[in-house]
Amino acid sequence: MRQNLDELWLEILAALDETARQDVYLRQATPLSLTADTLTLAVPSAFAQARIEERFRGDIERALAARFGTAAVSLALTVTEVSAAAAVAPEHPETEPAVQLPHGETGLNPNYVFDRFVVGSSNRVCHATALAVSENPGGEYNPLFIYGGVGLGKTHLLHAIGNRFSHRRPEKKVLYVTSETFMNEYVESIVNRTAAQGFRTKYRTVDMLLIDDIQFLQRKEGTQEEFFNTFNELHMNSNQIVMSSDRPPDTLETLEERLKSRFGWGMVAEIDRPQYEMRVAILLQKCQDQGLDNIDDDVLSYVAEVVTTNIRELEGTLIRLVAQATIMKEEVSLAFARQVLNDVVVAAPLFPQQKTLTAEGIQKVVAEYFGITLTDLISPKRTKSIVLARQTAMYLCRELTPLSLTSIAEAFRRGNHTTVMNACRQMEKALQTETELKQIIEVLRVQLR
Repeated sequence: MRQNLDELWLEILAALDETARQDVYLRQATPLSLTADTLTLAVPSAFAQARIEERFRGDIERALAARFGTAAVSLALTVTEVSAAAAVAPEHPETEPAVQLPHGETGLNPNYVFDRFVVGSSNRVCHATALAVSENPGGEYNPLFIYGGVGLGKTHLLHAIGNRFSHRRPEKKVLYVTSETFMNEYVESIVNRTAAQGFRTKYRTVDMLLIDDIQFLQRKEGTQEEFFNTFNELHMNSNQIVMSSDRPPDTLETLEERLKSRFGWGMVAEIDRPQYEMRVAILLQKCQDQGLDNIDDDVLSYVAEVVTTNIRELEGTLIRLVAQATIMKEEVSLAFARQVLNDVVVAAPLFPQQKTLTAEGIQKVVAEYFGITLTDLISPKRTKSIVLARQTAMYLCRELTPLSLTSIAEAFRRGNHTTVMNACRQMEKALQTETELKQIIEVLRVQLR
């Protein structure tokens, strides 16, 4: 029966036109069942379901009618959860796949590997150093401190180091966290004294600690003290420490001098903005990962010319372009790209300093994106769509503004900052596995900036 279903689906696909056969979302669909009047397909996300409904339902049902000689067989689509790794897996497997360690949660994203990191003049030294650390941890590059602007690939490199080391030494313990996660768990260990030893054991017994956005430890005296002790313990045992920051260690003004000194013990490496050729290569890699093989090179060249700030905005712009083409049922042509990205071109070529984002501004954009009112967004309502929109807005407020957790809680009319803290933690966890949610966040980042 399974073989017959697969053969039928291949037959139906063969009857469609070239555009449909090459569509990444249609290629991800798998047949679940066939009754007298319905073919049911499983798709990996609600976005894929909407795309197939809008663009291909009629063609598929016509192919079914031709196959069975009746117009009574209709198409049904059902969303089934798949891992992010499966949803974006390339045709050829990675040479250094991530593995699931026996030591529990590592925090690593299996999609971030060295093979997917585009190397150019702006990041060549940093990439070479990161690769060396993954192969020889605890050596001369301990600690490794990677710094650069937002969206240039620092987080990708941290995960790539952890994934490669995990693949080579699966018996070793690796842990990736953000500095905010470290701080939150430290605060919890103070509140719950019984958890204090567990916290110290978790962080001081790993073979490799990867900690992102270390600049957020500024002005957190208690957390700095705890990280200082953790750092000393790991370094003394020749366990590798890798950190990222948006600026070099000596410019972290409110960080203790003893910490800044230790951050410079090993290797300090900078990632700069990508050059034009590298931006084109990044877009080509993104298209390959997402199965977007119907986008012309002149469109990618145009996007690379327009967006010069960072990789995150570069990829977010491409996603925005594809998403709008899908919604408007247009081909991603150069003319369409010029029309959609007109607002970006107006800001080019110098990209003046971004406007200051506020919690209210983020709330309005997110509410509009999710199709809900601002009143519902900040209300106590707990319906699934409103909760997702609210958590998304809280997460973006925390990421894109200097507001404290307490200030964000007040903006959402919440009496306790732990609500925001928990929302951000849930979003961070979901973004590691949910490709569709990651795309939503990237599109919203582009809109907000």
